Amino acid sequence: MIDTILFDVDGTIVDTEHIIINALQRALEEQLGLSREEHELEFVLGIPGKEAVQRLIDSEEMRKELLKQWEKCIAKLAHHATLFHDIKELLLALKQQGFKLGLVTSKTEIGMRNEFDSFGLNDYFDVQITASDTVKHKPNPDPILKALEMINANANQAMYVGDSVYDMQSAKASNVRFALAKWGAKDKKEFDNVAIKLDNPLDLLTVLQNKTKEK
Repeated sequence: MIDTILFDVDGTIVDTEHIIINALQRALEEQLGLSREEHELEFVLGIPGKEAVQRLIDSEEMRKELLKQWEKCIAKLAHHATLFHDIKELLLALKQQGFKLGLVTSKTEIGMRNEFDSFGLNDYFDVQITASDTVKHKPNPDPILKALEMINANANQAMYVGDSVYDMQSAKASNVRFALAKWGAKDKKEFDNVAIKLDNPLDLLTVLQNKTKEK
């Protein structure tokens, strides 16, 4: 029986994909004079910014400056972020039904304060694990395992809802069920064998109801 639902943030709860990538495009241009197409930067979605810049440039000093500039650009564009449709309704329904709820994100603690808190959703969640809380990050299992530990939840009774391959890999490594948030996900072959695919957030309620009936 599922009693715990953990969520990714970017691309799952909040529509931020274009903000993150456009901000990085601006930062690369302003800091390094580099031009990159959106599709060339899609790999950054779902991993901490620190890890993303490591894949872009070799110099440690330049990485630090790029990361700072990227964060500044995100802050300038953050007001364009929106919640995906029906997210609030989903969270309210899950809370009323007694599910333990948590967030497991690659955002830092500061990033969450600046880019998530304004949506007024914090009270729905029993735990929030950010990139500031673990040494290893998705696709490593540590962030999900940390969340489960914090709320005394069992992996075999938990589900992680996310939109990226990193989310899927982290869930698998944690031995929790994975549900693909198709509303924010890219069409990737890695998702072909995912058992639970959600076309919209409220579909999760149907999936959970069906799993309860199976028991």
